Amino acid sequence: MKIGSEHLPIDVIGFLLTCNSSPKLGYSSGFHLRGVFYRTLRSYDPYMATQLHDYRGLAPFSISPLMEIHPDIYFFRVTSYLTRLSDALLRSFSKVDCIKLANNTYRIIEISCKRIDLDGLIKESKPFRRYEIEFITPTCFRKPSPYIPMHAFGLLAKIMRAMGRPKSRYRFHPLPDPTLMLRNLKRQWDQYAGVSLMGKRFNRWLEEGGIAIAGVSQIKTHRLIDKARKRFFVGFTGRVRFSLPEDTFSEENAKVVNVLLRIGQETQVGVNRTAGFGVYKILKAK
Repeated sequence: MKIGSEHLPIDVIGFLLTCNSSPKLGYSSGFHLRGVFYRTLRSYDPYMATQLHDYRGLAPFSISPLMEIHPDIYFFRVTSYLTRLSDALLRSFSKVDCIKLANNTYRIIEISCKRIDLDGLIKESKPFRRYEIEFITPTCFRKPSPYIPMHAFGLLAKIMRAMGRPKSRYRFHPLPDPTLMLRNLKRQWDQYAGVSLMGKRFNRWLEEGGIAIAGVSQIKTHRLIDKARKRFFVGFTGRVRFSLPEDTFSEENAKVVNVLLRIGQETQVGVNRTAGFGVYKILKAK
């Protein structure tokens, strides 16, 4: 399977579970669910599971953490950019009655699937100037160091190599940076969506301050440990207000922002999307 070779609609597969005696796994449940994802997929299609696990690029799927929506009733979702993966997940999980997380058994009550119409999402886009967003699970971005504007990255990287300069490295950035957030969402869209977004020099517009932080509240960082990989990750939660300033405002790019922020509520954003990171929702848009 060639990752990124398909350009098809985005599928959101939901899992409704029940468990009578479940410990509170919190944000770390995403790490456990990622393990369940690979084990279950491997039982159905070992080749696909290996390809996804070994892929070092932008993951074509995301997994939410386990959320308690009612006493003893839980929910998580897998969002897939690849129809072939969606089909494999539906078939593999349909053969499973229960899953185990942290020594507890959860019975699968229901599996649902919705398909997102990306063309419709674009047609319904609005050039809003303000957003209030709540980051529900820890979120973190990768930031190149030294920082290189995305629109100049290719040319500048070639010049730096020719001059023998050290290549750019990446650092984790657990803060609500709107430029890094929109860059990440745009990369996901460009690689997998297969539908053009008609922004006007969108990356340059971002770098020139097209979207800015207008305020924050209840921002908190969390340190989570992935025991399986023996690594720790840091991410932030809380509320952020973004604005599109008047002096750089572009209606065309504002519509692109609207599309990306709306689809990002399903696909998640930033690092570790496959382990529950980067879940957010739009509280207000105007």
